Amino acid sequence: MKKEAKAVIIDEISDSISRAQAGVVTSYQGLPTPELVKLRHKLKEAGVEFKIVKNTLARRAVNGLGRDFMSEHFEGAVAVALGYDDDVAMPAKTVVGYIKNSGVGMQIVGGFLPDRWLDATQVDALASLPSREALIGMVVGGLSSPIYGLVNSLTSPMLGLVWALQARIQQMEAN
Repeated sequence: MKKEAKAVIIDEISDSISRAQAGVVTSYQGLPTPELVKLRHKLKEAGVEFKIVKNTLARRAVNGLGRDFMSEHFEGAVAVALGYDDDVAMPAKTVVGYIKNSGVGMQIVGGFLPDRWLDATQVDALASLPSREALIGMVVGGLSSPIYGLVNSLTSPMLGLVWALQARIQQMEAN
């Protein structure tokens, strides 16, 4: 491969990794081509880009970005799933879900966020997180629960008083 072609590929990898909110590095060795095609389609549907990278070029790209912590993990036949959306867990969820559901012999090498490397167990943990919307719902529910408790505590004596007054009025009307 000519030097100019390598420089273009390094720039493409650098651009992709610098824009990514999260990524998952996988070993695809031994994965049959039809399974690789299915995985690509699944990732594309989820809005995740899947790149098979040449290790030396990927190392140069991440070192050029100042992400040296990633370079040692580009060994063997590896590919990178890159997520550009706010949903940081999407690449991990999609890749881990595909591996579990299809039973392929694909291995997760690790993953990365813009500032740090994640090992395979951390990628699994990231994949098991609820969606962003679900997490926001949990936070809102947790914040509103004490407020509802306070409102119920404050209104229950008033309701007791109202019921007592209604009972007294009905009793007076009956007499």
